Amino acid sequence: MALPAGWHREYEGRHGAEYFYDRRNLTVSVLPRYERASGRASQKKPVGYVVRVHRILDPEPSVPMTLGEGETFAAAKDLAQKYMRRVDTRSLRAANEDAFAAFTDVASYDDDVLVDLCRSLARSPVDAVVHVDDGRVTVTHASNASPASVRDRLTARVRQFGELTEPGDSACYLARATTDLVWVSRGGADGTLVEFADAHDDVGAFLDEVGSFVRRRDVDDDAHET
Repeated sequence: MALPAGWHREYEGRHGAEYFYDRRNLTVSVLPRYERASGRASQKKPVGYVVRVHRILDPEPSVPMTLGEGETFAAAKDLAQKYMRRVDTRSLRAANEDAFAAFTDVASYDDDVLVDLCRSLARSPVDAVVHVDDGRVTVTHASNASPASVRDRLTARVRQFGELTEPGDSACYLARATTDLVWVSRGGADGTLVEFADAHDDVGAFLDEVGSFVRRRDVDDDAHET
């Protein structure tokens, strides 16, 4: 396939591919996914493919971020190319903000990816992720406590955020003496709360992008229902 401007092919084989952007400050990989980890890859048939973006926050250390999955190699490469086109549209050259924004424009929502993104952005452990949907409070990540105790501890806080949020608000950051909070409104009183051990104010520069990624949760859910 022809690549968007600025992108180059590292390799493209039968069941995998890797592409890099100018200066090699950004890499996209298409990797096969197998039912069993054991055995030679050449003797196994992939059951799907995963697309990952590497060094999205270069030069800061970060884990590879999962952009999404495809049932076929062709579908996964199409998703990778969609991201590459988005990067090119944003005229990225070296800015981390644009690499992240392009990711949130395209990526499928996943709680684990949200945790990885926030941990890399804030250079801080993520203690909890809490969703509010139609008044129901759900804890999808809890690192130092049980989900039940996190729900008891943060339910009052998410209710307060829901009452204070107005239409059009993207996300807000609250620094506290103990832990820091980011609240993303997803409409009405619904929203998502991310609790950091200590975000050092670093996540404040990325609130719009974090909000954009979290709201893809509702977009992806609607797509699955139709």
